[in-house]
Amino acid sequence: MTRRETISNAALESFAASGEISIEEVRRLSGASVGSIYHHFGGKDGIAAALYVEILRDYQSAVARALRRAPDAEAGVKALVRCHLRWVVRNPDRTRFLLHSGAARVAAGDELKELNRDLSTTLGEWIEDRPAIRPLPREVFYATVIGPSQELSRHWLTGRIRSLSKLEDELAEAAWRAVRADPSS
Repeated sequence: MTRRETISNAALESFAASGEISIEEVRRLSGASVGSIYHHFGGKDGIAAALYVEILRDYQSAVARALRRAPDAEAGVKALVRCHLRWVVRNPDRTRFLLHSGAARVAAGDELKELNRDLSTTLGEWIEDRPAIRPLPREVFYATVIGPSQELSRHWLTGRIRSLSKLEDELAEAAWRAVRADPSS
């Protein structure tokens, strides 16, 4: 693992423990000097932005892989839901960071815009080739498919529900019903 990765992992651990990234805690957890932290990230905002981009890139890569593997529109929509829920369960601290790091999102700036543009392009190209999905703006499609799963993920992260996996099939089916072109099928 590189020094940069060690620092990044320590930043996530710091956030998971206290809800914030502390340079002193990152230094302690990573074994890196303060100078090394600043060299690699330029400070606390830089660490947060880099961590946000790293986590979001991982999530979006999983989403893109799920779409590419889907044999048809229904399977793809359901795969998006399952991918989202399973990623959250495998990555609760990373999910919390994404959900609660508005400042990091802002600091990520252009890199975040590029990531989101790439996912939007992938999603748009995938939808265009699937006439079984009713025409919707990409943002509306994604919010409709992922929104309910995102909300239940928040509940799971706070302990208000016990299992996301038990809800997978129902959420996947609801998402498909919401975006399919022929509601009678």
